[in-house]
Amino acid sequence: MSKTRYKNQKESNEAIAKAYIEDNYTNSQNKLLLVSKANYGKRSSNVCYSAVDDKGMNFYEFNNNAEQNLMLIERYEWADFSSVTIDHSIAKSVFTFVGHGENRDITIEVKGKEVEQVIRNHSSMEVNVVKRPVWTKVLGYRSQTTWKMFMASTVYTLILLFILHPLLPAATHNFIMGLALLILFLSIIGLFVGLIKPKWVLPKFKVKTRKRVLFSYLYLIISCFFIAVAFTNGESTSTPASTQVSSSQNSVAVSSKKDGADSSKQKVEKNDSDKTAKEEKRQKAEEQAAKEEAKQKAEEQAAKEEAKQKAEEQAAKEEAKQKAQEQAAKEEAEQKAEEQAAKEEAERKAQEQAAKEEAERKAEEQAAKQEAERKAQQQAASQQSTPSSSTSNSGNYKPFENDPSDDQQSNMSCSGQIKGNKNSKIYHVPGGAYYDRTQDNIVWFCSEADAQAAGYRKSQR
Repeated sequence: MSKTRYKNQKESNEAIAKAYIEDNYTNSQNKLLLVSKANYGKRSSNVCYSAVDDKGMNFYEFNNNAEQNLMLIERYEWADFSSVTIDHSIAKSVFTFVGHGENRDITIEVKGKEVEQVIRNHSSMEVNVVKRPVWTKVLGYRSQTTWKMFMASTVYTLILLFILHPLLPAATHNFIMGLALLILFLSIIGLFVGLIKPKWVLPKFKVKTRKRVLFSYLYLIISCFFIAVAFTNGESTSTPASTQVSSSQNSVAVSSKKDGADSSKQKVEKNDSDKTAKEEKRQKAEEQAAKEEAKQKAEEQAAKEEAKQKAEEQAAKEEAKQKAQEQAAKEEAEQKAEEQAAKEEAERKAQEQAAKEEAERKAEEQAAKQEAERKAQQQAASQQSTPSSSTSNSGNYKPFENDPSDDQQSNMSCSGQIKGNKNSKIYHVPGGAYYDRTQDNIVWFCSEADAQAAGYRKSQR
């Protein structure tokens, strides 16, 4: 994918990566589900993107100065892993894949829970989610590094102080300031004692070291100092100036004492009403947050059920398609078997017909041959009887001779054209192959019915 194209369109690197990945999946059999930034560890120093599909995960390396912005560096198949351990935090999620070879650690930014849902819906891996306190997922506490936790705690305290200061009534400022100064004083004492005997000032901690004492009590000292400064109001700073009021004004102060008491009472009532309104506002905000959280959970549950329903519908559709294909293949096989059987039956009948015709032909040829042999024998016998008849004394013996006149049709009433052979008991119709070849031992019939009634059968040719 050319770098110039996106440079002209002024698109971000993430838009470039997403467009390239979508284009790369156009001709793929896998279904692209989501694209997210990923940390590929020491294998690549450039920005990486993960493309999650229904069969696995592709990893692309982004290089804005290369000829091709995005390059595929590795692919993981869900089927190659037996289980995955997921550690979610606010800004990222760490996936540890366990398979037949070495384990794989992948960090997915922002969309870690969506990737977890894809793994649950499209793979058979065992999914283990690391459960730990919520505060360990907050920025600054995830690494459990002491100095990072110290800095994060200080910053979060200042932010909380900045938010609470305008919300708390002014009447409580002096009390908060005094409490902060007291805790500040005790923290200083605890710091010095803990540097000598850490276990005296760290009763709730498992690790009781001077380093832990230093960071813990230093955090308390700094926090209490900022609280005392923040809740110091104008009344406390104006106290020294009030001592400089001249004696001439004492009478006026006494006369106005009652009015001041009334105004103080009104101020307290106003502060109480403001506190009540703020409490109601805070309660409404909590209710709204709880309602939004419940709505979000309901939407996540609905999305999960919808994804599960779609998966079931897809499985049912594929199963129905497979059954239809199997049924079609079965019907096609049965049809082919029937056609093959019909073909074999036709061939068998043709062979039987040919064998039958061949047998009839051979029978007729055999009859003709026998007839010829008989004629030859009669001819030889006639030739042998001629000399003997000349020398015979009887003079009345007459040898057998075939008289063609006997084979002529004598019954002219029906003009019959059916020839029957006495020897073979076969009759021939005009136009048959053996009609003209049949010359001797002829029996004439007027119709085929007469021939069949006399015990003759029709020639097949």
